[in-house]
Amino acid sequence: MAGGLDRERAAKYVVARRGSLGMTQERLAERAGVTVKTVYNLEAAERWPQARTRAAIEAALEWGPGDLSRIAEGGEPGGREGPAEALRELDELAGYFADLRDDPGGKRRLALQFLRALYGETGGR
Repeated sequence: MAGGLDRERAAKYVVARRGSLGMTQERLAERAGVTVKTVYNLEAAERWPQARTRAAIEAALEWGPGDLSRIAEGGEPGGREGPAEALRELDELAGYFADLRDDPGGKRRLALQFLRALYGETGGR
């Protein structure tokens, strides 16, 4: 089943989501009821978890059912967040981007590099 899935894309999303929730790999594994090795393998794009394991990880990451597969197929997670959470996250992003405008370059370049990798646009827009 995982042959046509972009495991690297899914891995990047899992790492980013886990970070945005302030979780370590150990905490994610604990919340999902899986081993740390399972989380590591997913984040390293080494193995694609079974359906039950994916569902547990999605729930721990506060994503909706099927979001990992949707991401690996090129889509975006649906999530379970409400409009208030989305607005809070957008406000937080706006704060980071305001800080990056004043940055002499190091953090700005690193953030740009990350966003290009996240969106698979190595040459920029």
